[in-house]
Amino acid sequence: MIALEQHLYISENKIITPLIEVIHDALPSPETKAISPTLKQSLDDLFPEQLYDEKNIQEAIKILGDIANEFNHYQLKDELTKVQCLAEGWLDDFERGIFGGKTLNELLHEKGGM
Repeated sequence: MIALEQHLYISENKIITPLIEVIHDALPSPETKAISPTLKQSLDDLFPEQLYDEKNIQEAIKILGDIANEFNHYQLKDELTKVQCLAEGWLDDFERGIFGGKTLNELLHEKGGM
């Protein structure tokens, strides 16, 4: 058990501490509160799904109207994710009922389409 704890301590010093330093250097200081354009572009390139999520949230705000004001950004994103998960699950169940237990994506994959 001591060897495991020692290994974890060494791993923490080799991985986590440098990672924290890199993140600390990359984040804007509290005085600036702004992300540099190059950092924002790099993050957008690394995580393009964030741009997609933001578009979905803006569309949900338009659809919900005044009700959207009752939620903060993170709550809206969470609820949007839940609804999307439900809809995809229902669609998968529907497709399995039609296509003999398989989804359309599974059938296309079998045929070499995707």
